[in-house]
Amino acid sequence: MYFIRKLGGLALLCWCAAGWAQGSATETDSWIYLEPTQIDSTRFLGPPPDAAATRREIDAMLLMQEQRTPEQARQAAQDHEQSVFRFADVMGNKFQRDRLPLTTRLFDTLHETGNAMEKQGKKKWRRVRPPVFDTRIRPVARYSASGSYPSGHATFSFLAAIVLADMVPEKSERIFTRAREFGEHRVMGGVHYPSDIAAGQRLATLIAVLIQQNPAFQQDYAAARAELRAALELQ
Repeated sequence: MYFIRKLGGLALLCWCAAGWAQGSATETDSWIYLEPTQIDSTRFLGPPPDAAATRREIDAMLLMQEQRTPEQARQAAQDHEQSVFRFADVMGNKFQRDRLPLTTRLFDTLHETGNAMEKQGKKKWRRVRPPVFDTRIRPVARYSASGSYPSGHATFSFLAAIVLADMVPEKSERIFTRAREFGEHRVMGGVHYPSDIAAGQRLATLIAVLIQQNPAFQQDYAAARAELRAALELQ
């Protein structure tokens, strides 16, 4: 696959540490492609920046907040939704949940997988959110009480982008541009530091590599790819 060829060195490194994963049910009866017990992702993310570096990030965010337009605030609020169908502005009007059940299943499972893995860093470091660190930050996007690092939204948006771009390489450049926007909107919205977004990107890459050897992912991916390309009338 496209992103496996690009990330082969990382795949070897991670696979030595983790072994291949099988899809399995979590305590919430959701299915995921990679169990957190199979690898400690924090070894590959590294810790969040220290207080001095965090203060510099806050300074940059305050400037961004000062320059934030009402339209940017609206977009940041809307991109709170973690769904692959937020890429519809890139994929076109046929990219709809009710038309694509297999695609929906694949990306919903990727979302659950990312959620399970991101909790490792959030629980380990418990980095406080920007509005908690500095009350001058006025968030316009919603956020949870969980740790800030890594960003779950960035993890999902980049993981979704990696898989979606592999399914539809004709649109890969725009897909990744849109994924970057999701991350930028979390910073613009005042709920994540830039370093949270970068960590989410790294985690997404790690997950994308590791799930390749999972037969459940392979099967779901193949079915969803065929469905999506047919719906988009791509050969």
